[in-house]
Amino acid sequence: MRGALAAVAELFGQLIPLPELPGRGVEAGILGRGCAVLDDLPVDLGPGGWRLADSSDGAHRRAGSWLRRDLDDLEETLAGAPATVKIGICGPLTLAVGLHLRHGECLLADEGALREVTAGLASGMATLMGELRRRMPQVRWVVQLDEPSIGAVLGGRVPTQSGLHHWPAMSWARATELTGVLVTGLEGLAEVGWHSCAADVPLPDVPGPVVLDLSRPGTRMLDAVAARMDAGGRVGLGVVPTDRADVVMPVDEIVRRVLELSRRLGVGDCRLADLGILVPACGLAGWSRAAASSQLDALARAAELVEEHLRG
Repeated sequence: MRGALAAVAELFGQLIPLPELPGRGVEAGILGRGCAVLDDLPVDLGPGGWRLADSSDGAHRRAGSWLRRDLDDLEETLAGAPATVKIGICGPLTLAVGLHLRHGECLLADEGALREVTAGLASGMATLMGELRRRMPQVRWVVQLDEPSIGAVLGGRVPTQSGLHHWPAMSWARATELTGVLVTGLEGLAEVGWHSCAADVPLPDVPGPVVLDLSRPGTRMLDAVAARMDAGGRVGLGVVPTDRADVVMPVDEIVRRVLELSRRLGVGDCRLADLGILVPACGLAGWSRAAASSQLDALARAAELVEEHLRG
């Protein structure tokens, strides 16, 4: 982790992401990190994945240990220097799909359990951020809710345990309510952002950046992005696809894509420069460290060139 932290801190000094390294095992992945922070909710790792349990098992304890170790490495890497740090955490909708009840169905099967787990996630994150603010008072914190499963949840595409049926689509109002539990719980402790790679989903009203896969954007998504920027909201512009591991997009192609995106959005160059953040479309899990570093370096250099062009 220390090497990965040092690399991203050098490339993205303005907003340092705490890397996820799922190659260490499922305990260090998105669901493992989410389960690690649940407040007073024991979890174990069964044959079908993470599930609520009567007591935590070794996998749950390892998930907490990985997160603690990563945060210790972050504190050592920063060495008291001021910084803005982003911590990605599994959002409530994705946790509702990836975390299961004791009998095997996902949380979508039990509204009471979903409500309890969402509250436990918010409470656990609030406790963690309170501790981190005491340990690293010079750091400004951003918590990014990662929602890769939101498209399936809103579209009614989450299968039941049997695989014969699907859970009904969740309304956007209910999804917004669950997200709001995290935003409210972290108020005054961290700025809450949001990320999804899903295509053409509504954008939540969160105070932090909304990070999107814009490598192949549809018209509806572009309209939503433009509306958010017009209202002063920041957007992570995921113009670099990550679905093909170790295929590094060169700087000039990144710049070309951003300028084309600017033309299609029609929000004005200065507004895009002020509110747009260049990021990969999704995570770089599965990429080699060398290729991931090269891609992040290309993004950082492209961001400088785009800034010069838009403000020129």
